[in-house]
Amino acid sequence: MRQRIGVEHLKAPITNQEVEGALAKAERAVNDLSQLPVTWLDFCNEKLSIASESIGFLIRQRVQIHKRGYPSRELEYLKLIERQIEELKQVYLSFYRLAPGLIHQLRDQEPEIYSWLMLQGELGSELDNLLCGLILLEDIDAKTAMVIAVQSPVESMDSTLSELIEGNATSSAFYFECLRVRQTLSVSLIKRWHKASIISSHVALPLLALQDVKEGIDWLNDNAGSEQYLFERLITKRDRGTWFRQCFGIEPNGLPSAQVLTYAKLLELKEFEAFDISSSLAPVDFALSGDWKLVPQIIEHLESLEEAEGEIWLHALYVVYGKLLPLTPQDVGVEYEWEEIVDLLNEWVEDEKYIQNLPSRLGYALSFESTLAAMQDSNVDVLFRDWLWRQICIQSRAYVPWDMAMPIHQQDWNFNNLKAAPSASERFNLRNSNAVMGY
Repeated sequence: MRQRIGVEHLKAPITNQEVEGALAKAERAVNDLSQLPVTWLDFCNEKLSIASESIGFLIRQRVQIHKRGYPSRELEYLKLIERQIEELKQVYLSFYRLAPGLIHQLRDQEPEIYSWLMLQGELGSELDNLLCGLILLEDIDAKTAMVIAVQSPVESMDSTLSELIEGNATSSAFYFECLRVRQTLSVSLIKRWHKASIISSHVALPLLALQDVKEGIDWLNDNAGSEQYLFERLITKRDRGTWFRQCFGIEPNGLPSAQVLTYAKLLELKEFEAFDISSSLAPVDFALSGDWKLVPQIIEHLESLEEAEGEIWLHALYVVYGKLLPLTPQDVGVEYEWEEIVDLLNEWVEDEKYIQNLPSRLGYALSFESTLAAMQDSNVDVLFRDWLWRQICIQSRAYVPWDMAMPIHQQDWNFNNLKAAPSASERFNLRNSNAVMGY
């Protein structure tokens, strides 16, 4: 894993003047292209256009794999994408060696590709290139930008981000988020930038609270209203159930949103266990509970839905049943049409193959271990992974960073560290008895 950046690691801040200087240097390289023979330039641009069409598609596909779920090493398609991206990158590096302006002109033509190239080790090792790439990230798709930034292999990436924030760069809040997801932020840096008013209280202090820093916890208690920062507040409360009831009451109809109701179900509070299939988060509610007794009602509901509305329920069913389900969510529209899927699930219910002995996850008893297994299953959609992650953190009272943009080795490292903490597993698996005792 990467080293956390502390105050002691900070060098001179990077100023806006330095950033402007890097952009001006790139612009000069583009202007220098006018001195090249037109036929040669046309040839290069044609080749770059062909390469950009391919690599742009591959980068988008790679981001989609992260957005859909766990980017497993076993995904052959992801392996193919990574291999093809690496091959195409050599084309760009060759043109950069010929004339850097050929690549810098992509800033306006292909901003996603340009940002990605500037944040690769071969080009990003030069500070001016790295700055040119970083300054463009906030102008492209947010998910793509985060994947590019978090997965950048440039050795100086974290120190450069820190020095940009130290210089109060325009995009400091975004760079701060990049450091958070890269897991290189230290408590001392968060406090420093908050004190300097570079990073606002509503960004810095909830993060400090997750690190169990009293300053952050006190701020949450004093400033969070209703459902604001509910995830952070629940993690920092020892008596979560009692606190939730005091804050929101005990009537499901009195809750301010479907999300708050889902948190109540995550906490397994008896007053809120009634299942409302019309709720916007009903598939998540079902997945979190793992209650197999709800399946006949869900399958009956699927009969009234079109594929676009019903597919999310297949993802929810997979979270509960895993390989016990007669199909995977990826089979929709590939192996089976929607009507066939509904028929298949009806037959599965009629044969009583859905019946389990206990609340389930991936077909096993709902537990700390099976929940972590679901987090590392490439068939589990990112919406459900997000809620499973919250369930793990809150019910085990152990905050572990997770974001869909994290590379596979970072996700595995976090999950394996959590697996090695027996107290986290014990708290999660004893959550029902703890709820009775008020913990």
